[in-house]
Amino acid sequence: MPDGGTITISARNAPDIEERGQRGDFVRLSVADNGIGMPAEVLAHVFEPFFTTKEVGKGSGLGLPQVYGFAEQSGGSVHIRSEVGKGATVVLTLPRTDRAPAAAEPLIDLDPTQPKASGSVLLVEDDDEVASLVTDMLGELGYDVIRASTAEAALGALADARPIDMILSDLMMPGRMNGLDLVREARRRRPELPVLLTSGYADAAMREAGRENVRVLRKPYDIQTLAEALREVFKGGEGPGSPP
Repeated sequence: MPDGGTITISARNAPDIEERGQRGDFVRLSVADNGIGMPAEVLAHVFEPFFTTKEVGKGSGLGLPQVYGFAEQSGGSVHIRSEVGKGATVVLTLPRTDRAPAAAEPLIDLDPTQPKASGSVLLVEDDDEVASLVTDMLGELGYDVIRASTAEAALGALADARPIDMILSDLMMPGRMNGLDLVREARRRRPELPVLLTSGYADAAMREAGRENVRVLRKPYDIQTLAEALREVFKGGEGPGSPP
């Protein structure tokens, strides 16, 4: 709602209904606004991780996917109705229960046959939400993480002689330097250092990275895909930290 407006939050019981093949009592939470709304082509992708229509540095594309994941893991669902110029309504349907919460299940599911990795990864990501998620992934895989929010800050981390075995950087970032600029300067300073870029943006940027012989991991990705990409880049760059 760039020009202001009204958000209406409402909740009601939905007794004895069928949701995702389960019949029972549910609660429906509705969040509605009278903002600009979304066209159909955007609405079709809003639950995809890292999908965003905001400019670089203004959004992570993780908000609605987290809502979707919460609803699905809870045995409920989430739906969005929207029309351009008429706002949007998000409806969460969640099971109603009087039982105490069960113990939390791990959110990250790793292949137990894969050995733990090691090494220090310099994560370059301007979005705090994305950085937090990827840091958790890297930690689960066994890596130590040093985070920089800009390419310039990453070069500072490279300059202070701290142990860094690999750079994992977003390709598109706000500021004077993007991920490719960082790669070029990092290669000048530490030519043996492996680098993996990530991007959810245009193929043009991906092609440019390819011409620079830099691997790009396309967003969205899960932890297994990230693990495989890191292993391959470590192996190709002959850097430390790659599991056997």
